[in-house]
Amino acid sequence: MLYQLKNKVSKKCGFYIRNRGDSVRLSRLIFVETNIDLSYNTLRRFYGIVRGTSPSKSTLDTLSKYVGYKNYIEFCAAYPQKKNWDIYQKVFNSIVVDPDFALRLIEIEFQNPEEYIELLITIIGGLTVTNNLDSLKNVFNSPLLDTRRFSYSELLYFGNCIGPMLKQMKTDIGQLQKTKFFSSTIYSSFVDISSLNGNYGNYTEELNKTTSNKEHLLFSSCILELRNYLNKKNVKPVKTSLTIKNIHPILYGRLMSIDVLIHNNPQKVKHTQKYLSRIAHRKNKIDYLYEFLFSCILAKEIDLMKFIVQTTAHYKISKPYYQEYHYSLFELRDAILKVDSGKNINKELVNLKENTLFRNSHRDFVDIFISVLDYHNSKQKKTKLKAYMKLVQPLNYPLFDEEYCINYFDD
Repeated sequence: MLYQLKNKVSKKCGFYIRNRGDSVRLSRLIFVETNIDLSYNTLRRFYGIVRGTSPSKSTLDTLSKYVGYKNYIEFCAAYPQKKNWDIYQKVFNSIVVDPDFALRLIEIEFQNPEEYIELLITIIGGLTVTNNLDSLKNVFNSPLLDTRRFSYSELLYFGNCIGPMLKQMKTDIGQLQKTKFFSSTIYSSFVDISSLNGNYGNYTEELNKTTSNKEHLLFSSCILELRNYLNKKNVKPVKTSLTIKNIHPILYGRLMSIDVLIHNNPQKVKHTQKYLSRIAHRKNKIDYLYEFLFSCILAKEIDLMKFIVQTTAHYKISKPYYQEYHYSLFELRDAILKVDSGKNINKELVNLKENTLFRNSHRDFVDIFISVLDYHNSKQKKTKLKAYMKLVQPLNYPLFDEEYCINYFDD
């Protein structure tokens, strides 16, 4: 049962616990959720990062509480282990030779995504490694991936587990485009902004031309304008017939962020003021800030970041794990503003590198921003600039040249 508990905790927090930094982050999240201080050293021993004794009853009870159970006994009672093992074996034995049977078995035996999402991730991972495109198509056509079954947090978790796997496939993921649920589960939740000049960008362009889904059209249009910005091309406003009531807050934030990327746009401040006023009384208003703030950081809009701080300082995150990524982005923003004010950020840089929760699809870009901060916080300019250039070269976006780093705070 320890294996199931570890998986359950990883799903809840949104990352795997592999090192000291992960253990520190998890310790903080457990305290926020349960008001119990479970030390990072205890977590390191539990996950086998360092050697130690078997976990105590107190440790198991605390972790069980973190994932929604009264104690470890209740957690164990909720997992009929032997039955699950039998089902898993049948699924793994048949997924390649008879994928329809394997998927029907999952649908019969498990009632909701919380019960089968880890199994699907494992299956897709295996099919990806073997480049088994036909079976992957069966999975993405299965009603198991109907997005109406998933919470938004579950979709993000699923997409950000599967997305990195699919990036390693030799086969063009465009061949999955015609399946029922690929675009809604993977494409729009794992936003592969590091591959906009490659596989993901090509998929986006094709989807933008062919889709009849208004949200997919809006999303793909925004992504293509972001690609233009990264390639130092002209950025145009994105239009849609959908209203704020019909668009998910994160997607709406992405839509509003496009105006921030338009070069020499004299209306940026007014646009930001109107936008923040528009979302001030909406539920989950912090969700509206994520992509908007990301674009402000990308476009080096320091004054807009300051204005956002002044206007939204009272916004709070709630429990779903995806909002913890918002908090990490706010930490990045705060570090940028500290450097702009001439302050040293040695401690902040350590935290950003080791302890923050940036989503997989944004990690490459965040590493670039951290490298920029490292350059401006250090006296070793030559060494830090060299490290920055090493990071940006594989992405091959013209925006990230030497001047971007050197002049980040001068524009």
